[in-house]
Amino acid sequence: MEFITDVKLRTNDPVEAAKVVKEALKKYKVIKVVPEWYLGELRGFYDVFTSELGDPINIGEDFTQAGAQTHEKWLEIRYDDDIPDLAAYRHSKNAQPLHTDESYIADPADIMLFYSINKAIKGGATTFIDGPVLLEFLKENNPELLEKLTSTDVRYRKAGEERTEKIIDIKEDGLIHFNFNYYCVDPKETEANRALNKEFFDFLQNYVAHSHMIEQVTLNPGEAVLWWDELVLHGRTSYDVKKTNDRFIWKTGFKWKN
Repeated sequence: MEFITDVKLRTNDPVEAAKVVKEALKKYKVIKVVPEWYLGELRGFYDVFTSELGDPINIGEDFTQAGAQTHEKWLEIRYDDDIPDLAAYRHSKNAQPLHTDESYIADPADIMLFYSINKAIKGGATTFIDGPVLLEFLKENNPELLEKLTSTDVRYRKAGEERTEKIIDIKEDGLIHFNFNYYCVDPKETEANRALNKEFFDFLQNYVAHSHMIEQVTLNPGEAVLWWDELVLHGRTSYDVKKTNDRFIWKTGFKWKN
């Protein structure tokens, strides 16, 4: 699969739009959707659009309850001036480290989607790195770390959900799968596995997250980005806002439907 592309929509019919994007998702890991027609009420459009692409996963969480599942389809990612920056990334203006979203979900979504309601004054891009690019960089700069990442099963856990996978798993078809979220490693994991989780986090932060290897996607209102969650790592740049909801995105995930 290729890495990233834009798809321009010349329709406001969510069923027709989904057909176009579905073909692109067979070829690309990350897709920015750029509507060229007015879509009308965005929730209605993207509800139908995602249902045409796959079977929705109810990923809603309550950050005030340690991320407990709310079983809602849509999860809000918005700046909230009343919530301290360190309480929850999805309500802060801080940069977000590279990760996968479903690291602790036993039956994860295949594809994640953001659609934008409001755009930050400055910054707030979603960042992505492609698997082969990161793998090659690890081979050249830290092969010992790469060997551990591709041979060690690590357990991630949150709000009663857990999943154990290799952080980097090279499949028989050659696709590189990731399962990683530094903050969700199981506190009861072995000391060695928690150290590996930290070592990879530090490597990404120090050498990758702000490098030329990163692609940035900034969404205007109405635009969307979709990505195969296990095939890339994603994060976020910090951003500037003046008040609550100045940056506002809705997120969901779904199982791919052939």
